[in-house]
Amino acid sequence: MKKLVSVALLLSMLAITACSNKPADTKPAEQNAAQTTETAKTTEAPKTDSAATTNDKLEAKKVLNDKVEILIPKGFTVMSEEMAKAKYPMENRPSLIYTDEKGSINIAFSHTETPIQDSLLKDMKDPMKQAFSNMYQDATWYRDEVIQINGKNVGVFELLTPAADTKIYNLIFFTELDGKMLMTTFNCTEAQMEEWKPLAQEILMSYKVQ
Repeated sequence: MKKLVSVALLLSMLAITACSNKPADTKPAEQNAAQTTETAKTTEAPKTDSAATTNDKLEAKKVLNDKVEILIPKGFTVMSEEMAKAKYPMENRPSLIYTDEKGSINIAFSHTETPIQDSLLKDMKDPMKQAFSNMYQDATWYRDEVIQINGKNVGVFELLTPAADTKIYNLIFFTELDGKMLMTTFNCTEAQMEEWKPLAQEILMSYKVQ
């Protein structure tokens, strides 16, 4: 049952891939009440000399009550609730989504209620991939593995999925945070893939989770 719950959450994170990822009519959120909640509160991470902060298109941020540090593209803002409902129509949509000004490139976070141990991530990977493969049989898979990033086991799925009028590049990574599964997704259109795939890899390798 726990594995099935995790699969459902993965699919909700990727609900956007079932529809068009063309720019939405709504705009990313400005400073509003939603951004001041504990879930969406972000802070700039201290500058370091590490390679993770050398790309001038990315900047380090701390999210989810400062428990996660990750590179975010400069200029991205927290997606408005209106846009989130349109692009992630399932009710258990991600709790925090960063997006570009057109809403076509997204980084989404969901700290789920699914219990998980760091040592058991490998056991979760194959059932999650199988369920996703069953739903998106035409997906092109590039990788599915569990790797070590900054001392944590991290499951990684990288694939291209069909949408209404294009294909969507997805880089999905999941790990343990406070005994529960944290899922993060980067996605963009196939047309943006050549430019953004290398940056997505930098974002992945910058992942620091308490």
